[in-house]
Amino acid sequence: MTNLILCHSALAENPYYFVPLGISIYSVEELCYLLKENACILDDDVLDKDLCTFLIEEAEMPVLGKKLQYMLEEGVTAGEFIMTILEDSMLLSEEELSEVRQTLVDSAGLDRNRKHKRRGDNMLKNKKYTLALDEYRYILDSIDRDYDRETYAAVLHNMGTAYAGMFLLKEASECFFDAYELSGERESAVSFLVASKAFYEPEKYDRLLLRYGFNDEIVREARHRYEELKTPESGSPQAKILDRITKLRESGKVSEYYRALDETLHDWKQEYRRTMGVFKTTY
Repeated sequence: MTNLILCHSALAENPYYFVPLGISIYSVEELCYLLKENACILDDDVLDKDLCTFLIEEAEMPVLGKKLQYMLEEGVTAGEFIMTILEDSMLLSEEELSEVRQTLVDSAGLDRNRKHKRRGDNMLKNKKYTLALDEYRYILDSIDRDYDRETYAAVLHNMGTAYAGMFLLKEASECFFDAYELSGERESAVSFLVASKAFYEPEKYDRLLLRYGFNDEIVREARHRYEELKTPESGSPQAKILDRITKLRESGKVSEYYRALDETLHDWKQEYRRTMGVFKTTY
């Protein structure tokens, strides 16, 4: 998903928070883009009267907003609601509208859990970890662990990935291990060991290896991944930032060093807030 959308219509002073994707929307262009790109994972939670209010009061599209209000009162499907917004906004070509229409038809046959899985995976991909976890927990509460072991294990593994992204390594290791117990998947085993090595003291990690008896190949791969994660990849944005800060310190440029350090910490805090679902984009 792109982070930059050129908007020609009105920009809202008070954005609309689009719950299905955890994103604040400031314009009709943004709304249409998100509906188009995420049509396969949207469900009845798009049927929101607050969106109608946003279109009327903030986006300067009162006719569309009132039309949608009437549709909600009369009863409307999510697909009809989405297509009305896209068609009346006149921002998409006929070919694009046709593609979205077909996507909505195809996704209508998906069960609710599969849609929540797709939505959670989309949140995870965009580092919105708390929102991804909400989707995954919904699924685990809705299915039987022993009836659909494959799905249950896949969701647990992705929950582990989300927790790891939030540096909640104990929770991550527990999810990875539960996923491994259900599926026997090598990736879950390796991820469990990486998260455990990062969280536990060396002595406790060694006891963990003895307790579970993972084969040498899996242990070596986990060790290799752990070492890779410890050191930022050469040439990566993080490595370049740390290298710059280190050079400022070594050259004795104290004021510049502390300014760069403060800016970096501020950026990392903002990124962390975004992953926790509390960061709002401003213009």
